[in-house]
Amino acid sequence: MSWKDDDLLKEQLKHYVSQNMHRKEIIDFVIRDFGHHLDGCCSMSTLDRMLRHFGVRYIDYSVSEKDVADAVAYEMQGPGQRLGYRALTGKVRQVHGLRVPRDLVYAAMTNVDHEALKKRRPCLKRKKRDKKFISIGVNSFFSIDGHDKLMSYQNSTFPLAIYGMMDQASRKMLLLKCWPSNSDPRLIGRWYIDWLNENNVLAANIRLDKGTETGKFASIHAFLRDKIGDLDNPIDSIVYGPSTSNQIERWWRELHDRLEKYFKIGLLELLHQGHYSPHVKHDRDILSFVMVPIVQREINVFKDTVWNSHRIRYQKNCLLPNGIPNHIYAFPEKYGLKECGYRIDNTDISEATALADVHPKNVDYISQDLRKKFEEHIPFPNDVPSIHFKTAYMLLKRNVMEPSLQI
Repeated sequence: MSWKDDDLLKEQLKHYVSQNMHRKEIIDFVIRDFGHHLDGCCSMSTLDRMLRHFGVRYIDYSVSEKDVADAVAYEMQGPGQRLGYRALTGKVRQVHGLRVPRDLVYAAMTNVDHEALKKRRPCLKRKKRDKKFISIGVNSFFSIDGHDKLMSYQNSTFPLAIYGMMDQASRKMLLLKCWPSNSDPRLIGRWYIDWLNENNVLAANIRLDKGTETGKFASIHAFLRDKIGDLDNPIDSIVYGPSTSNQIERWWRELHDRLEKYFKIGLLELLHQGHYSPHVKHDRDILSFVMVPIVQREINVFKDTVWNSHRIRYQKNCLLPNGIPNHIYAFPEKYGLKECGYRIDNTDISEATALADVHPKNVDYISQDLRKKFEEHIPFPNDVPSIHFKTAYMLLKRNVMEPSLQI
């Protein structure tokens, strides 16, 4: 089969273009994943022929202004209202499939909410001094941390915690998980095991807080690092320190400003209007059932379409490369970086899983009886639109009474 008949190549080219990758960056992925069509090489002219053959363009000027306006209006009703025009353009291109120029998205955003767009201008934000992070390559250091901004007062008001993992060199977000709590070491260990099984890559080092919730994570990493056999003491591959010295800490501010504040406003409305009480377990269960899948879906979209596919611009005195995180992570040698990770097999991961005693793979955050009861009214919580999360919560609140209140 020639490349002209490869539908997967066509879809991947659309995906790369939607992420606004330069053609030289796309060539790297084409050679890696479809080199069998091209004897392991691909020139710029060959890529141009591919794009023309499949009808893939960076910008489609035939897209109607109404379609763009509708997509922008839809996004700005929900979490997209926190994004700037560059980030929202990326989301419109990837989520809505509209290959539109940025100026058209900017114009649509201006029409929807001109004042909000003005307030998001970077020149109006107070700038802080950047910390310098040094890394010799991808998978050299993973930054790991929990994020509690959605939980509000004393991390206990709303059962919505997030845990994440970032590659320090490429700044690619590798893992984001939303759960009612991020303080259970067995749960966090389970997430790390799942990621390792999916990727079979072990970082040379990890950086995390020295808290009770990180114990299983650190133990799993040290056990697998010991299997590599290049360190006298595998504990040396674990760097403990406060969140403020962890690179992912800066990224949490990005997530909060550009996504979470949208949800926070609605959650506080439920609280202040008396529809939700953080002290009533039934309310917390309903909120978890509705919000955890919605927040997980939105942070995944933010990770994939806004952050990992955006272009990090050149920064004066920055010791890390500029470029698209996905491309930096996949092709570190193009940026003067090394591949510092280690390949691990599933046998070692299974042994680490058994020794660490982490939670089962399909652990749930509410009881099965409650889930069945809630699903009678909302059978597919993953499909609830983000703009309707309050409506979904109130629907369950009205129709599923707390057992102790039933006659």
